[in-house]
Amino acid sequence: MKRILIILTAVLFTGSAWAQHRAQFSQYIFNQLVINPAYAGSKETLTLNAFHRTQWAGLDGAPNTQTFSIDGLTRNKRLGLGFHASRDEIFAQNRKNIEVDAAVKLPVSETGVLSLGLAAGVSHFAVDGKKLITGNDMEDPAVVAAQKETTWSPSLKAGIFFHTERFYAGVSVTDLIGIDKDINYDPERHYFLNVGYVADISHNIKVKPSIMLKENFDGPTNVDFNVFFLFGERIWLGGSYRTAMNIFKNDFEGKGLSSKDALVAMAELYVTKRLRVGYAHDFTLHGNLNDLSTHEISVGYSFLKKEQTKMVTPRYF
Repeated sequence: MKRILIILTAVLFTGSAWAQHRAQFSQYIFNQLVINPAYAGSKETLTLNAFHRTQWAGLDGAPNTQTFSIDGLTRNKRLGLGFHASRDEIFAQNRKNIEVDAAVKLPVSETGVLSLGLAAGVSHFAVDGKKLITGNDMEDPAVVAAQKETTWSPSLKAGIFFHTERFYAGVSVTDLIGIDKDINYDPERHYFLNVGYVADISHNIKVKPSIMLKENFDGPTNVDFNVFFLFGERIWLGGSYRTAMNIFKNDFEGKGLSSKDALVAMAELYVTKRLRVGYAHDFTLHGNLNDLSTHEISVGYSFLKKEQTKMVTPRYF
């Protein structure tokens, strides 16, 4: 029972209700397709990305997430297409998503492109009743009898993404449809807003500050403050501070709890111009979880073309 309470409390701290938990990523900055379908094709190359995240390692039932995506730009450079699959598990709940992404590219200036995107697919949601048994022979007959309940629902996301060679901004929303209350599966819409800019410090060093807001209007707004430095066009080093702010004055349980979530240290290395590997380590700031580590590994591969792309480099965002 103690581990259940710890996980429930932690999820509440991070601004998500138990039934509406959304997959958390620290390295979304290097593959924004995981939060915005309008990002598809923005790198102007065919790109593969994979993430694996183990949150609060050592705590039985803590969240773990995997995702794989592929996206690219069509020959006329007016349409970006992608595919995205993910798996997210937290204690007794498990959600799998398969989605196809499409983004229409509209040039609005010499270097500016506005993208309008949709992602459509299916979600599979499961609750394993056996994992709710807390031991000590205190078995709830109703829980044991329930065994495993599953359901399928349609999935739909929408987004807008604008970028120039150095600036980007995006807005997106998830779970536009897909509700099944038979097993208490009622995912809430989540809204994402992110903005970033790349500036030169010197000939070989660049800095990229950015911010992301995640909101479901049923709890505090999750806010990420990020700063990264690019050395020699090969190595990204930086970090994030993740916290919660009640920007929209939402009424929710736990308003008096600490809003601090995590500090994140990240490193991304371009082993070659095509191959990227990354690692993020989250330092949890919750009192009950600050001795637990969160690890996130990412791998990306771009099939670069011989001709020059419009972007100065596809690595900036």
